[in-house]
Amino acid sequence: MREKKTNNAWFETQDSISYWEDFSQQKIVWGNLNLTASYSLAGNDIFVNAPCPMIVPASKYLLAILNSKAADYYIRRLGVTRNGGYFEYKPMFIEKLPVPELSVEQQQLFAILTDDPTQENQNVIDKMVYDLYSLSLEEIAFIEGTSS
Repeated sequence: MREKKTNNAWFETQDSISYWEDFSQQKIVWGNLNLTASYSLAGNDIFVNAPCPMIVPASKYLLAILNSKAADYYIRRLGVTRNGGYFEYKPMFIEKLPVPELSVEQQQLFAILTDDPTQENQNVIDKMVYDLYSLSLEEIAFIEGTSS
């Protein structure tokens, strides 16, 4: 067996990668296999290992969108649910989610609600996300009836 020669001072990363600095930034992370959306923020200098995907730079607005029922419904339509209701939240599914662009000021309310992760705040975020995507009452009822 041949071993790779690398320029890394530590062994965890086998190849020289251009995005190594991303690991030292705040990031959105999630478990690869989950029953429902469960994205969270990992702070600066928090390192994650495979198969924990990450999004850099982190945004509390994006975090709120990803944890919403509407986004979870959309992402789950792109893959297959496994035994026990588990879904593999692959980055290739996550990156297909269309995220509306908002001004920094508009994103601030999402950030405030995300800072206090109560069920009441999550319900408000879900309503705001439904409004962002201009979903009808019928579409909202369908998502609410099918979400995990």
